Amino acid sequence: MKIYYIIIVSTILYLGIYSCGSKKKLRQKYGIEEKEAKKNNGHTPTLAEIFAESITADDLDYHVYNLANDSMQGRETGKKGGKLAAKYIWDYYLDMHLLFPKKLDGYFQKYTAAENNKPKVVLATDRQAYQYGKDFISFFPHDSISIQTDTIIYVGYGIEDPKYNDYAYQDVKGKVVLVAGGEPRDKYGNYIISNEVNPYTGRSLPSVWSKDPIKAYILRRNAAMKHGAKAMLYYDPQHLEYFWTNFKKHFAKRKLEVTVKKDSVYDFFINKAIFADITGYDRPQDIEYTKKTRLYKVPLQIDYKNNNDLIEGSNVIGIMEGTPKTDEYILILSHYDGQGMFDGNIYNSANDNATGVAASFEIIEAFQAAIDSGFVPKRHLVFLNLSGKEQDMIGARFYIEHPVIPIEKTVAVIELDRLGRIKDVGDDEVIPNFYPINIAFNGFEEATFKKNIQDMQAYNNYMTIKFKPLVEQGEYSYFMKKNIPVIDYYGTKNYSDYHQPTDTPDRVSYDILEKRTRFIFQIIWQLAYQKKL
Repeated sequence: MKIYYIIIVSTILYLGIYSCGSKKKLRQKYGIEEKEAKKNNGHTPTLAEIFAESITADDLDYHVYNLANDSMQGRETGKKGGKLAAKYIWDYYLDMHLLFPKKLDGYFQKYTAAENNKPKVVLATDRQAYQYGKDFISFFPHDSISIQTDTIIYVGYGIEDPKYNDYAYQDVKGKVVLVAGGEPRDKYGNYIISNEVNPYTGRSLPSVWSKDPIKAYILRRNAAMKHGAKAMLYYDPQHLEYFWTNFKKHFAKRKLEVTVKKDSVYDFFINKAIFADITGYDRPQDIEYTKKTRLYKVPLQIDYKNNNDLIEGSNVIGIMEGTPKTDEYILILSHYDGQGMFDGNIYNSANDNATGVAASFEIIEAFQAAIDSGFVPKRHLVFLNLSGKEQDMIGARFYIEHPVIPIEKTVAVIELDRLGRIKDVGDDEVIPNFYPINIAFNGFEEATFKKNIQDMQAYNNYMTIKFKPLVEQGEYSYFMKKNIPVIDYYGTKNYSDYHQPTDTPDRVSYDILEKRTRFIFQIIWQLAYQKKL
């Protein structure tokens, strides 16, 4: 083993001498002078330091230039460039012999998302046409369709429960159903479904079918869908204002959502005017209703036009196996998508975030070298390159809803983002700290975590650490909400090219990217090999 160690160190020293000339040119190019390294007297390089030496500016440069090339067209999710970038990552994972999750057929986790633009909907009876957004509303996205019927089935409360079932005598498959809010009570005013009682009054409390308006609506929607209804008209006078207010909020912000399955029920909240048009009554309680089928012979037409642009995206996921005894996983994530093209400009998105992807590639190679040398991690490493960051983080949102690695087995999440730049400085300004890196974390014991990082910094004296508060704005935040420890590594957010077409590969400092990536690798190494996190 000692002989093997000497060979590794000798090789590393040779590589370091070979690459120092190119690094000097890079420093001169960016007008940055490296601060003089402190002497680490008596320090023996750790295994993490040794394998980190395989991470080079030249390799990082290669991947950033490929990912941020004009041919990638800004790597926008759902567009040609985004698919080319995903294939580039796939090919790299294949070359590195990474495994793919059992739940997937290859490295791609595919998803479809739809932008929540307001649909164009017409709802009309033989008496009147009603206005979408005023007389009726909807929330779930649907495919475009035209529905025509001359019969509407009133199913009362639309409840399906062991104690009360409005669908017991109904055949609603392919039909339009009318549903009222609330739930049944006995002659004393007690809720007949509820098992809860007010301890002070002794009276029953509302059940799940009316306690929370949203949950009550979802339960009714699920029941209608289960029985094959084509469309559901829902009238809940008690919460009418609540739903209309949320409707306005729902479409106020651009948001991408995973599409609803095509077999879902077309559902609409209707107002008093539509309910009265169909039934002849203003209030549901005025209708003499039994569980037997009640039909309303009212001609009805619904024309639904979807205005959403569908986006086909892919997360790219590869696994590096740790020891067979472990069932713990560490996720190293970075988003590979960019801004795409706009007004004839290509937004290459080199620093944001081709640098993070390139860093993950080099970390893979460093770990692979360690494994080939017999140093197998105590935990599995999952490399998760997400798409859709620039489109409301749909890739991260989809993954957290459909994890391919069990959430309870995911022991840490590490995000790599914008690692190749420093803040903009004027010509006469001196950069006070060379190779600064920002670290934000959550879920680790603070004092121990910081001490470990600072101990590492002592023999990585080119690195300046800045601990930052972790705010819920990155993709890591979805994992944080699942109580998974997270670490966010980033260079800087304060540079003028952020989300600009000038964020190009030539503006990345590959010397800085190399040093940051090496340091991050050493921290991940500790998480991968230590007995306990």
